Amino acid sequence: MGLLQAARYYLINGNLERAKSFGLNRAVFYAWAKRYARDRLIQPRRGLGKPTPYAGDRKMEQLGDEVAYVSPRGWFMIGGAEQTPSDYDRQIAKRIKTAAILYDDAWTAAINYLKGFPREALLSQQSFYREVYSPIRDIFHTLLKRNPEAER
Repeated sequence: MGLLQAARYYLINGNLERAKSFGLNRAVFYAWAKRYARDRLIQPRRGLGKPTPYAGDRKMEQLGDEVAYVSPRGWFMIGGAEQTPSDYDRQIAKRIKTAAILYDDAWTAAINYLKGFPREALLSQQSFYREVYSPIRDIFHTLLKRNPEAER
């Protein structure tokens, strides 16, 4: 998810460092939503009351119909924690390399894959998930060749 989200942001806005931040941010957000949000939407918990708004002025950035918070330093954030490009490299790029795939090859494959979709699909949160991410979610790695040198 993080790789494709980063590539998505990069194709739309052209900023690689912010694309890494966005990719990790969306991966964290959707992992949280998959685990916790569904339960909260289906069965509200007693005693929690209304969610409290963020304190102070928070900057947000919109990518199509999706909005994410941005830190004062310009990185995307969730719950007060920034997702920096170095976090992306450590949490996403390193995992790709662990799978014996060169990260640059995975990045190029992601960019080329996303270029096959209309801009509208990249700008729509639901279309991106349904039309772009879901069909390739479990098989993206099969589009790439394993590289023994990436294991080092």
